[in-house]
Amino acid sequence: TVRERKQLTYDANFSLTGFERMKGGWFLVTVTASKEKAQAALEACKETLEALRTSNPISPDNLESAKRVVLNRHEGELRTSQYWATMMSGIQEESVPLKGPLSVTDFHAVIESMTTRDLQLTLDCMGLEEAELYTAIGKTVQPEGLVDDGIVKASPMAGMGRGGALTG
Repeated sequence: TVRERKQLTYDANFSLTGFERMKGGWFLVTVTASKEKAQAALEACKETLEALRTSNPISPDNLESAKRVVLNRHEGELRTSQYWATMMSGIQEESVPLKGPLSVTDFHAVIESMTTRDLQLTLDCMGLEEAELYTAIGKTVQPEGLVDDGIVKASPMAGMGRGGALTG
């Protein structure tokens, strides 16, 4: 809504982080907007979350679109070691009771089985009241004295020196 209908942002993302060993978690909504539209984009995000809970619940089309995004992101992330390490961490620990091999092997089935009611119940538990939300607007600034020559330089890293990583 913030991006398509109101045209206040270039990009909008939602991520949900749940804890494995304790109840609870947090969510993060990020948008990329011009500084002139940042406050309006923030307000539009809050209005959208409120509307999803009350007057404009999640539609089957919204759900199918979200499933595609989640499954595509999952498929892409499966190509990285970091994602596999995150998915596999704690998988055999008794102290992480809700995480087991099925959390890896049944990922597609779980996503495909989700309903609009499941998401509405999740929204009801997320603490979306104004008093429960923490909001911030960040901005990108250039450090003082930075000379912008129009060339984007790579960050220094191992192996970038002359002769490669294995030379001494």
